Amino acid sequence: MTDANHRLMTRKADIGDTLNTAIPDQGELVEGEVLLALDRFSLTTNNITYAAYGDAIGYWKVFPTGRDDYGLMPVWGFADVAASRAEGVEVGARVFGYFPMADTLLVQAEKVSRGGFADASPWRKAVPDIYNRYVLCAADRHYDPALENSEAIFRPLFVTSYTAVDFLRDARFFGAKRIVVSSASSKTAYGAAWCLEQDDIEVVALTGARNRAFVESLGAYDAVHEYDALESLSADVPTLYLDLAGDPALRRRVHAHFGRHLTYDCLVGSTQSDGFTLDDPELVGPKPVFFFAATCLDQHRERGTLHAFYERFLADQKTFFARVIEPTSPWISIVEHQGLEAAAKVVRALADGVSDPAEGAVVRINR
Repeated sequence: MTDANHRLMTRKADIGDTLNTAIPDQGELVEGEVLLALDRFSLTTNNITYAAYGDAIGYWKVFPTGRDDYGLMPVWGFADVAASRAEGVEVGARVFGYFPMADTLLVQAEKVSRGGFADASPWRKAVPDIYNRYVLCAADRHYDPALENSEAIFRPLFVTSYTAVDFLRDARFFGAKRIVVSSASSKTAYGAAWCLEQDDIEVVALTGARNRAFVESLGAYDAVHEYDALESLSADVPTLYLDLAGDPALRRRVHAHFGRHLTYDCLVGSTQSDGFTLDDPELVGPKPVFFFAATCLDQHRERGTLHAFYERFLADQKTFFARVIEPTSPWISIVEHQGLEAAAKVVRALADGVSDPAEGAVVRINR
């Protein structure tokens, strides 16, 4: 590697604070190694969730920095194979997968097939296998170069939306007649609302005043309420809380207001919190349960149903993508940012909760 290779690290004590440093020289490739040159990646509140739960779930371990105070926030995106000593992984191949915010990533390829490969580096074992797979775009019949930006943004989010709704649907929504969704302006939240359109259940959005007009413009929810108006919702309807905000204070209000009529608390994300706090003695009602999409996918793999799931998911995802970027009334506009310094500004805005929900951020690496 050369001194031109850099990485953008995140300070664990302040997710919005980043540090641009050179990638340490790792020498010549050895047998089985592949050097991936990152080209583009998305930044959303999902990445803030990865950082918020970095220690609790293991995200900080995936791309070690050698430092305790800074970690590498994972992102999803596209890269090209810059060098390879792994049979079946050719230089120039385009891949989609999980990366640090860095110019390059060195991986130890295993499970190489026509469709892709996995990183066998020991630190990757901290997270489920789905995070360690790299898809070879040439073998992906759903791949469209023109949709890379949309896929970088929505593919990792929509799979969470989709699997969460599948999980809740299989559980018959835990007896609920209404789902209250926090951080309703987030892409994972309205992806879930879109998936629920055909279900016989009311879907209510909770959002901040700044984002209310955007959430209403989506038309994805049956009703939209600002956080301050939570207590105006009727409390006698069996209600399921789909929590994308991860805000402990809001969670206490939800539990206190709905009381015994709160049937389940499904914590999916953390757009408004920088910690993993489920054990709260002040909570009334059911204990929050963290939903982990990767665990569901691993369960499909163990049962031998992963292929059937993906066929269904990819077909529905294509329909969702079409809706999101529909030319006459798109839900978001995609904005490209150039380089890691620009990425640092996007991370700061996301961490501070001041990013525009009507924009989707994609970062291109300057070369």
